[in-house]
Amino acid sequence: MQLKYYLLPLLSFASPLTATPVATPEKATLESRSAAGCFEITQFRNSGSPHSISATVSFDLVDRSKNLAASCRAILSIQPSIVTTEFPTYCNDTSVAFGFQYKPPFPGYWLSIAHIYNNNNTVDTGSIWAGRDIRRYDNPSGNPNGDFDYLNYPADFKVAYNRHVQQLPISTLAAAAPNPTS
Repeated sequence: MQLKYYLLPLLSFASPLTATPVATPEKATLESRSAAGCFEITQFRNSGSPHSISATVSFDLVDRSKNLAASCRAILSIQPSIVTTEFPTYCNDTSVAFGFQYKPPFPGYWLSIAHIYNNNNTVDTGSIWAGRDIRRYDNPSGNPNGDFDYLNYPADFKVAYNRHVQQLPISTLAAAAPNPTS
């Protein structure tokens, strides 16, 4: 056995706060866990509307690496006036879907986004916690019908995503290929 098999485990015990795993050349298959890219979100809002029982969650989405732009929206007639919508709710570009849900185990609202492309073989997915800070807009005219609730969250932000690629086995690809004609 080589010295590094004994030395590296001993060094990692010395300071667990600074220990860095090192792969041996035979097992060097570590993959990066960093995000593949990000969705840029602008004009995000989730609120009621004055003089209405309807509420809207809406935002514009851009992914510059894919030249993708979409507008996403869900409108509901509800009380209270924070909209939740199940995933997948499709945007104006149907290759993009989102969900906006309240999750009690992690109290707050979660925005999930997916972009599917490349003949449905590639999906970019990301999610972000939008918090739980609900505020009330009080109409300055004093008319209570003009009051509404809103989720206090920035209008512009980024959602990092990971890329998932469906790799079909060669046998599946061969079975799907058309038979040559004579």
